[in-house]
Amino acid sequence: MKDLQTIVRRSAELDAAGLPYILATVVQTSGSVYRGPGTRMLIEQNLHSIGTISGGCLEGDVRENAAEVLSDGQPRLLHYDATSEDDILWGTGLGCSGTVDVLLEKLPRDPDFHYPRLLYDCALGDRRGVLATVFAATGATDAAPGQHLILDSRGHASDDIGDSQLRRCALDAARESLATLGDTFLPVVSGLTRHYELTQGRASVLVEPLLPPISLHIFGAGYDAVPLAQLAGELGWRVSVCDHRVPYVDAARFPAAHQVLLAQPGHLPDDLAFDARSVAVVMSHNYLQDQALLARLLAVPLAYLGVLGPHARTQRLLADLARDGIEPDDEQRARLFGPVGLDIGAETAEAIALSILSEIQAVLTGRQGGKLRDHAGPIHDRHQ
Repeated sequence: MKDLQTIVRRSAELDAAGLPYILATVVQTSGSVYRGPGTRMLIEQNLHSIGTISGGCLEGDVRENAAEVLSDGQPRLLHYDATSEDDILWGTGLGCSGTVDVLLEKLPRDPDFHYPRLLYDCALGDRRGVLATVFAATGATDAAPGQHLILDSRGHASDDIGDSQLRRCALDAARESLATLGDTFLPVVSGLTRHYELTQGRASVLVEPLLPPISLHIFGAGYDAVPLAQLAGELGWRVSVCDHRVPYVDAARFPAAHQVLLAQPGHLPDDLAFDARSVAVVMSHNYLQDQALLARLLAVPLAYLGVLGPHARTQRLLADLARDGIEPDDEQRARLFGPVGLDIGAETAEAIALSILSEIQAVLTGRQGGKLRDHAGPIHDRHQ
């Protein structure tokens, strides 16, 4: 998410200045690769680039091809194949036994239909949507690489796809994808590649779900909340910090936070918004404050609720809540984590923040947080 946020900020600046640029998008992969479909890279006129589409092996070649696309303006599909062992010596040097297809597009093209606006609204705002990108077409079809369809969260669609049959196919696929976005906890959802047989030819489309950043709500603005907010900001998450102590509620202490809010003791600020992808950590270091916050947060639709402190303290909090008639059900208990964080031997505030965010990432992606060395099968789940 952070890569995309940096890219769309820069693309908006270039749009405002009237300067052209290239967006390189991973549109199709197979086998073992570093980044999935929907990963992007921006290349400017001076060939300076932002973002990465691989582990560093493809970017140089992409920039070289981008120079030609900047010159002729024609979208270009690049294919990288690292399935042969010889590729390590004679090819791109990926060494990861996969293939990657990358679409290069010169932007902006049409001021009335400029799909990076949707990327901006989703990556930096609270919007949801779906982007469908045509990246290959053969036959007599009017479809062409670099044509797009966008579908916003209200179901409104716009496009510049030249083939009406493909437009209907892309819209159906986008609607199907949009319908699933309310059920996902994932920080980022990879796109799916679709291939369509048309009356006048054949076309390939990347259907890409777009989500807003994960919202992390930190309750407690003490010393140990500072690195937690900072590291979450580095992930591209939207961070809110809340505390009832006036001296602690200082935005200058939390430059990565979207909001730093003063709250009434034991209450949730009215300005906070929660959804199924929101996560929260209670870390006020005040037992009664944590108890009151936990009572309110258990009823909020969170994907993850962490409580700082030892296991015995969390159990005591729950026991005290039960005596007040507040007892979490099975679903609420499943998303409650106390002690908070993965067991990585963390002691400093920075290491504890790393432990907490690692656990949240694992929970959101449905992983156990173990060692990749012990993980059977591919590192990433690529659904094609």
